[in-house]
Parts: sequence; C-alpha cells; structure tokens
Amino acid sequence: MPTNAEVEIELPSRKKAVIRPMTFEEERQMVAVSKKQQDPSFVLLSHCVKDMELSELLIIDKIYLLFKIRELSFGSVYKFIMGCPQCGHENHYSIDIDKLPVNRLEEETDFVEMILPMSKKKVKLRLATLKEEEYATDPEKALDNLWRFVLKFEDTDRKDVISKVIRKLPAGDINSMLGKILCEGYGISSEVRVKCDACTYDQPTMLPFTKDFFSVT
Repeated sequence: MPTNAEVEIELPSRKKAVIRPMTFEEERQMVAVSKKQQDPSFVLLSHCVKDMELSELLIIDKIYLLFKIRELSFGSVYKFIMGCPQCGHENHYSIDIDKLPVNRLEEETDFVEMILPMSKKKVKLRLATLKEEEYATDPEKALDNLWRFVLKFEDTDRKDVISKVIRKLPAGDINSMLGKILCEGYGISSEVRVKCDACTYDQPTMLPFTKDFFSVT
C-alpha cells in the first residue's frame, strides 16, 4: 500500500506503479550524472518508483513516470523559456503537466501481432522495454537489432532466419515494425502549441526537457 508521500498511478501500459516525490539528494545526484553526459533519468526512477523491475518497463512508461514524478515533486505547472523560430523573441510559457493527454494500451500486454503493410507477412513482435531502449530508439542500431523484438515471422521463430529476412524487407515494413515495438501513438503526449508574444507565430512543439524540468520554476 502507498504511504502518505506515495501515489499509485496507472501507466500507459496499464500496469500500476507506486511513486514518491524526489528528494534534494536525488536532485543533486541527477545533476552530477548529467555533468558526466549520462542519462540522469535512471537515478530518479530507481529511487522514486517502488518495487518495480525498471528494466522490464515499456519505454512509453518511462516518459510517463518522469512526468508524474516531476508533477508530484514540484507541482503540475511547468514554466519554460523558448525562442521564437520566426523572429527570435524569447517567450515565457507555462504548461499544466496534469492536463497533457495520455493514451493507454487497450490491454496490458508485452507483444503485438500485425500484418506488414508492404509484404503482407504476419509477424509477432515484443514491445520494447527499458533494457533494450538503445536498440529500439537509436536509428543506427535499430535495423541491426530489430530481430531481437520479432518473436515470430510467418511460421518461424528462428532468430537466424528472421535476421536475414528482415534485411530484405521494404522500408515501409521496417518502419511499421519499429512503430509497433515503440508503441507509437501511446503514452503521454508532450506536444504543446506555443504562440509568440511578439509576432504571434503559432507552432506545435515538444515540451522541452531542460535542466529546469526537475526543479521549481
């Protein structure tokens, strides 16, 4: 059961998680890790997510957890500064994190089946977890490692065969598989619309993850 400082949330994967606010010490550790050009998010998740095997979390759950821990630690309002690409004016914006839309999977699962759009072949794919994040999100590694996520291609589950077949597939099939294993279209949407105060230029943009995201602003 969550304590008074903890909150139970439903992740985009439909799993439940218990989180708590970050402490000043954890904020200090994140800064230290960032200075070493390393990803500080693992420090935060490993301390603030209770009794979960983080490596088994879906990638869409990671982003959602970071947003919710930030909200629990510093409040739901996030203020940030962004220069206008049209006129260069420095704009100050304020976004309510709690109001960002979240699209959850229809059911809790770790795989998906699909018919490839170009070759019309049937595949069974495993959804990408944090332990394989670099293989799924790095464009230079994705093609070489896509076989890791293919549980079955038509009637075969032999990884050596699957690896060879993947390299012969059209780009449309490859992109569709990557989209599925990364759960594109699901998770928290961090895209917001911002309008320039000076020239009224209006544009959609991704909510920036700057050093101020995990601090009171």
